[in-house]
Order: sequence, then structure tokens, then C-alpha cells
Amino acid sequence: MRRRELIAQRLSILAISFAAGLIVIWLTSSAPAQAIHSFLTVPFSNRYFFGNLLTLMIPFIFTGLAASISFQANEFNLGIEGQCYFSALVGTWMALQLGQVDRMLAIPLIIVVSAVTGGFFAFISAFLKSKYAVNELISSLLIGYSLLYLTDFFLEGPMLDLQAGLIATKTIDDRLMLAKILPPSNFNSGFFWGIALLIIFYFILKKSVFGLKMTLYGHNPKFSEYMGIKGSKVIHKAFFLSGAVAGMGGIIDILGVHTKMIRGFSFGYGWTGIAVALIATNQNARNARNNPIWIIPAAFLFAFLESAASAAAIFSDLTPEISKIIQASIFFLVTVSFWKKSGDHQTT
Repeated sequence: MRRRELIAQRLSILAISFAAGLIVIWLTSSAPAQAIHSFLTVPFSNRYFFGNLLTLMIPFIFTGLAASISFQANEFNLGIEGQCYFSALVGTWMALQLGQVDRMLAIPLIIVVSAVTGGFFAFISAFLKSKYAVNELISSLLIGYSLLYLTDFFLEGPMLDLQAGLIATKTIDDRLMLAKILPPSNFNSGFFWGIALLIIFYFILKKSVFGLKMTLYGHNPKFSEYMGIKGSKVIHKAFFLSGAVAGMGGIIDILGVHTKMIRGFSFGYGWTGIAVALIATNQNARNARNNPIWIIPAAFLFAFLESAASAAAIFSDLTPEISKIIQASIFFLVTVSFWKKSGDHQTT
């Protein structure tokens, strides 16, 4: 019954959010019927639009999983945006150095370097919390914002390609690009990297000792300490994995779509990932738990909103910002239900 209640709650949130967006469209568009029709149908109208919708899912899968991993330990990594962005820069630099190396060796190496970079900066927040009791919300947020500005410094300075015509690095060798799946869209094999990570983390969560420790610690940190689980190690590993997945998402988006590091290419990926993870949250347990598999439909939903608004703007007078209104409504309502449920648990 609780599972049905959760599904009903999610559906009602989506219905309210879409209704809010449609009302705004109706009030602002000179041809609301055409705008709504374009919004709902254009993303599925041909291979190009549908492929680009699936392409946008890819970074949302990675950042959603990154947030979900930290949530599983009842921790909050708010630095995903910066970890994704800076790791993409480091991965791009590595790709530019490995242009002549065999792609079967170079691509995994680039992704691993990006993952370690993201994991390292996420780990800093975990270390500060376990060693000096620094709130991880504040530290991860501040470090994440610092990484955004640090990345822009390198893009506008040492790594800037003066011939690019925009703030970007040099173009990565075509041999290191991920394979396209639905041309002429940008849908690429990075999608399968994301799905593979979701499956791996699902089995880690359900079948491994670390998954059990993370779940127990997320349920009740004090009780898990009595059982001999060292909370600091759980936090360290959870944050490192969270940052690593975020870092992978950044560089895979570069290798699959952009071919070079472009300033602001990942704007909003981290915050959307947190919203994706919140939608995938299962609140039946004492504290918030996450099922990684639910990240797939949640990522599809947000990718649809972005793609629908952008594509519909071409065929009507709809502005792309309409997707932000719907996303904000979803994020607000899900967050309210999340904290309400958490508060109810704490009072019982």
C-alpha cells in the first residue's frame, strides 16, 4: 500500500507541475493550443528530436546517480555541478594530450581521470565533516562553486583556443569521440555507460557489504556505529563515489556531444541531478532511500521538459524558460514532501 501511495504522490506532483506549466503557456502564448501541441509532440516527431531528448538524459543519469549515492548514506553532496564541470575540463585536457593514443586505451583512461578528479573534490567535504564536523551541505556547495570559477579561469586563459570563436578549448581528436547511435541526433554510446553504472550501483547496494553498511548508516548512524560500522569510512566512500560519477558525466557529455570543453556547457546538470534523485527517492523507509533504477524515468522526464521547451520554441512563440517553471514546481513539491516525510519520521 505504501508503494502505491508513493507512486500516487509522485503522479500527483507531476500532474500539478505540468498543469502549472500549461497554465503559464496558455496565459503567455498568442497561440496556446499550437504551443501546447508543439511542447507535447515535437520531441517525439522524428529521429533528430527524439535522439537529442535521449542525449540530454545522459548527463542527468550521471548527476542523478551521483546525488542518489550520497543520499543513500543520508548525506548531501551539493557540489555536483562544480565536480561535473571541473572534471570535464581535466578530462578534456587529458584527451588533448592523448590524441594519438589508441582509442580503446585512451577513452577509458580519460573517463577514469575525470572520475578521480570529481571524487577527490567530493571527498574533501567528507573529510572535513568526519575530521572537523564541518557541515557537508556548506562545504560541498562552496567547493562546488569554487570549481565553477576555477574552470572558467582555465577556459578563459591557459586552455583557451583563440581560433574557436567562443570560450572553449581546442577540438578533441575525432578518434576519441563516443560512437553516435541515432544520427543526425547527438545520441551516443555514453548512454550505455550510464545504464551500466546504474546496474553496478544497484548490485553494490543490494548485494555488497559496503552497500549494506551504507544502508544501515543511512538508516541510523548511531546504531550502525554500535554494530562496528565506522561512519567516517562510509561517508568518505559515498562522497568519493558521488563525485566520481558526477565527473564521469561531465567528460562523457564532452566526448559524446561537444567535441571540446565549452564554457557553461553543463549549466544546471548538477541541480537537475539532485531533482532526479529526489524523484527516485523511496520514502517508505525510516529515512530517505533511493532506488537507482528509478533514475532512468526521472532523467527522461527532465530531459523531455528541456527538449520539449527548446524544440517547441522553434515551432511556436513558446520560450524555452517554460521548462524551468515546470522543473521548479516539481523540485519544490518533491522537496516539500521529502522534508515533510523526514520530519514525520523524526517525530515518531
